[in-house]
Amino acid sequence: MIAKAALTLASAAALLLSMPALGSVIAGGAWWGPAAFAVVAVALTGLGLRALRLTVVVLPLVQAVVLVCVLTGAFASFAAPLGFVPTPAALGELLRVFEEGRGQIGQETTPIPATPALALIVAAAMGALAIVGDFLAVTARTAALMALPVAGLLVVPLLVDDQGLDAFAFASAAVGYVVLLAVDGAVRGAGWGARVAHQSGSAAPVLGGFQQALTTAGVAAVAVVLALLVPLAIPGLSSSALYALADGGRLGGDTITTTHPLVSLRRNLNSPSDRPVLTYTADTPTPGYLRMYSLDVFDGQNWTMSRLRADGDGDLGGELLPSPPGQTDIGSDRVVTEVSLADGFAADFLPAPYPPREVDVSGRWFADADSLMVFTTGSPASGTGYAVTSLVPRADPDLLTADLPPGSDLDPRYLDVPEGVDPRTADLAAEITADADSAYERALALQDWFTAEGRFTYDLTPPQVPEGTDPLAFFLFENRVGYCEQFAAAMALLARQAGVPARVATGFTSGTRLPDGGWEVTESDAHAWPELYFEGLGWLRFEPTPAAEGGQGTATVPDYAQSPVEAAERPSVDRPSPEQDGARPSGGAPEPQRPSGGPESAEPGPEQPEDGAAAGGGGGLPWRGLLVGAAVVAGAVLLVGGLPALARWLVRRGRWLRAATAAERAHAAWRELHDDCRDLGLAWNAAESPRAVAERLSAESGLAEDARAALWRLAMAEESARYAPRPSEAGALPEDGRRVRAALRAARGRTAALTAVLLPRSLLRAPAAAARRAYRPDPAAG
Repeated sequence: MIAKAALTLASAAALLLSMPALGSVIAGGAWWGPAAFAVVAVALTGLGLRALRLTVVVLPLVQAVVLVCVLTGAFASFAAPLGFVPTPAALGELLRVFEEGRGQIGQETTPIPATPALALIVAAAMGALAIVGDFLAVTARTAALMALPVAGLLVVPLLVDDQGLDAFAFASAAVGYVVLLAVDGAVRGAGWGARVAHQSGSAAPVLGGFQQALTTAGVAAVAVVLALLVPLAIPGLSSSALYALADGGRLGGDTITTTHPLVSLRRNLNSPSDRPVLTYTADTPTPGYLRMYSLDVFDGQNWTMSRLRADGDGDLGGELLPSPPGQTDIGSDRVVTEVSLADGFAADFLPAPYPPREVDVSGRWFADADSLMVFTTGSPASGTGYAVTSLVPRADPDLLTADLPPGSDLDPRYLDVPEGVDPRTADLAAEITADADSAYERALALQDWFTAEGRFTYDLTPPQVPEGTDPLAFFLFENRVGYCEQFAAAMALLARQAGVPARVATGFTSGTRLPDGGWEVTESDAHAWPELYFEGLGWLRFEPTPAAEGGQGTATVPDYAQSPVEAAERPSVDRPSPEQDGARPSGGAPEPQRPSGGPESAEPGPEQPEDGAAAGGGGGLPWRGLLVGAAVVAGAVLLVGGLPALARWLVRRGRWLRAATAAERAHAAWRELHDDCRDLGLAWNAAESPRAVAERLSAESGLAEDARAALWRLAMAEESARYAPRPSEAGALPEDGRRVRAALRAARGRTAALTAVLLPRSLLRAPAAAARRAYRPDPAAG
């Protein structure tokens, strides 16, 4: 029992020491307490249940019930009797908070604020890992497999944060895992018997234990140091390769794809530190945006980047980049931009004005001919400098208004709209551009529609998109609250619907001018914008995102995108009135911001409904949810209560299935009688012969004649199997066993019989090896 307790505590300690790995992806410390308490509660439950010698089949289920009670008490105590009992109402509130946390994870970037909803998800995950770890390390005695839940925690920052895993977090997790292995080794060693001392004296065992501890600590220290130092010596291991792989990743030696841009955009915009990303100087008073990524693939909900190939030798110095696609009207104006990346900003795509013509940068860098993105397949650059010579976009009015069809060289994917897109978007695009005579005028009409005062609200924390809802359709037709990602993505989609080739670009705005004439770009300058294609002019930037104080502060509208007509004369489309579709009317002042839910919420403000429903949810938990919750709770109770009986039936069934010979069937029937006696609390003396057991049970229980005869046949069959050279084939032993079991239960009373069914004591201890050998027939006798 002491050994199992040590393993239980060691497995819990291993998980607790792995928790610092989550510190880099969660801002704040409010999540630590509930998560640690969940792990400790699961461990203490395991200790208590094993002290009661409860069957291992039930143990994880009871731990799960305790975990639910702990989570209820921590996050939904106001809705639970006694503050922790998980009634349907309390479970409904718990699920509401859980869904709120899921939405927060889906919308926000690392580090995610440690809200109560996020703390619930972390605590639930840690509790579940604690149950798994307890089973692996203690019940299954496979402590080495604890590497799976520990590694699961370590992988989280590697997948969602390009800064990787903190060295202290890795070392802490490694120490916890090695300590668990050491405890498991000591427990196994103790089971081998007393240690043989190689030297006399009472201090030998102490010195031996001390030596074992030192050996374990030395192996752990060497392993941790190597794991921390080897990646520093091998550049391929020190990069964010796993993070890139999770985002779409590098495939092969010269191919790169990624969905990282929008993740990086969200992280930068939501960063509380607003650290500098880069500084630059440009020989123009009005520098343009610094583009990094071009997202040209729309899958119906998200914009991603096509696969790129790293062609060439990777040396861009002194070479002209490919000509800008579609740009035949190229002027002689050039802008030289000298950029210095901040030490804390790692870039595998260089921020550069579009379109770049020359890039002077050290290292192996490649330029994509189609998008003119400049990228590397090696380690991201940090704290380095480079110079970019770019063209100044010239928007010739004659070319803009000529409405020339895109040339044959333009890939048709820039007009692709998946079939699953909400059909209302095409109708909306047609309505907005109904009065436009050219692609340029359609682009202006779309831009002006997004920037019309009061139609949209700029917010870095938009409401959660309901599950199963198209995010862009939700933004366009439901809540109309978002930031540059939603504005750029929505305008690019509507532009394609209106027949104008479009893609989404991400990078940084021009930033803020410094007193010395240079420019500084910080994390809050991260931005997304649409690029639209015009034959002869190529790709031009537009700006649908609100700027100044009510939007992205450093966003600017290019000169060519500023319509010469008054806003009142531009095509403008208002959505139907609230009476027609229940939506917010366009125009006027924006409605007050809700902390969650959509703009149709009945009451503004942070107050929760009295029944525990989510703000903006309207109506609380539906009655179906209550019924489902009640069914789940009832099913869990029945499952937990019926598992011991099921386990006992499986033992009996398996015992009879394995009995192939007459002797084995006799032994199976006698072992069943032994277990039935244990379940009913009847005495059993292994020193008694089968005849003596039959006589005593018949006398003590007052068995009827038919049950007495059946018990005697069981005893004679066992006696024959033990001692006869050739055991005789007995009659229907399973039927005799059932008859004796029923008679013994009737003699013991209903309470004892019910206890024997629901809590069979025979499951608490496996038969001893000696007893199994005593029942095994002699092979030579056959």
